[in-house]
Amino acid sequence: MCVEKTPWEQVVDFHGHICSEIAIGYRITQIALRELGLAPLPESELIIMAETQSCAIDAFQVLTQATIGRKSIIINELGKHAYYFHYSGSNQTLRIAISPELANYLNQDLSKLSPREKQNKVLESIHSLLSIEENTFCTIRKLSSILPKSSLSKGWTVCSNCNEPMRVEHAIIADKKALCKGCVS
Repeated sequence: MCVEKTPWEQVVDFHGHICSEIAIGYRITQIALRELGLAPLPESELIIMAETQSCAIDAFQVLTQATIGRKSIIINELGKHAYYFHYSGSNQTLRIAISPELANYLNQDLSKLSPREKQNKVLESIHSLLSIEENTFCTIRKLSSILPKSSLSKGWTVCSNCNEPMRVEHAIIADKKALCKGCVS
């Protein structure tokens, strides 16, 4: 007999382990899909822009079928758990950012705990993240615009210094020349 896995189990299987950031991604995805509703057009694609590269992105990929490879998930690394959700063909973007109160779930020092204590602490955190009141969990803003143009850039260019190809959205313009991040630092 074949038993179908729950969405949570699918996310955990894809990611490979359970952690607080997977719970954050799972919860944010549920909120975003509820708030955005159905795609405005049958051919609309969900585009997600993340302000950090974290485990949460794996939950987005499993639950929405948006992927980094197809560039329907874009990472603009600012080190913040803030995410934009936008259907192509729509003028609305949803921004969801976790609340400052969630930092304690991300900053837990588990290094001095036994394996069983670590597991219990992670499970407690996940339970809390999945059940905490929504207004305590995150802030939700509906924006009446699409994602910033820079985040939707596609294509490749060549670094003026090292002459290596790079994605356009990663180019840094200095003195009217496109430079890769490696050549700027």
